[in-house]
Amino acid sequence: MELKNLLLSDCQLKFAQDKPGRFAGYGSVFGVKDSQADIVMPGAYADVIKSGDPVQVYVNHGWLRGDLPVGKWENLQEDSIGLKGDAGLQMEMPAALNGYWALRGGLVDGLSVGIYTRPNDVERRQDGTRLIHRVHRLKEISIVDTPANAQARVLDVKGADLLEAIEEAATLQEVEQLLRDAAGLSKRAATALVARIKSVTLLGDPAAPDDPMKQLVERINRLAA
Repeated sequence: MELKNLLLSDCQLKFAQDKPGRFAGYGSVFGVKDSQADIVMPGAYADVIKSGDPVQVYVNHGWLRGDLPVGKWENLQEDSIGLKGDAGLQMEMPAALNGYWALRGGLVDGLSVGIYTRPNDVERRQDGTRLIHRVHRLKEISIVDTPANAQARVLDVKGADLLEAIEEAATLQEVEQLLRDAAGLSKRAATALVARIKSVTLLGDPAAPDDPMKQLVERINRLAA
């Protein structure tokens, strides 16, 4: 799972004056290098749009905490700028109400997509830049505040949700990113934790087959192989 933040100034949001809780704008833009040195390329969302899978709205990637979605995205499409669509929030939900007015009032930074990619769909340049040519899955588009605060607030993760995300991870770097996003760990702490888990050898059967830590170790060992 990768989180790509888009500043409010780049979202080009438009709010429906007669329908509180509805807005339109860009969740992702093409050709712009983000803070992780990634560039989403035109056409990257073609497959997820074609699939018709629902794309939900959360506040600060709340699904990692086990939160309910607060709305859904509709009419998602690509143009020369990026991925745009219409969002409708369930305004009877307190989280939706707070997120909407914070977004409209400019109190938060903007939007952030939660995407899954596959190694063959990502091109790595010599300077470290990654070109994302295809997004395998678009989990959600969240209303977010500043990235640091958003990551710090993703706490109390439900084991099944985190394990599902880890299972989708394609690299150790993605696992480290998940640990930072889901547990509020610093980059250094997440890297150290992954390195420590890799060094652990499970003797016998100290944990049940469905134990979250054992599954995490097995997943990291597969990625490291």
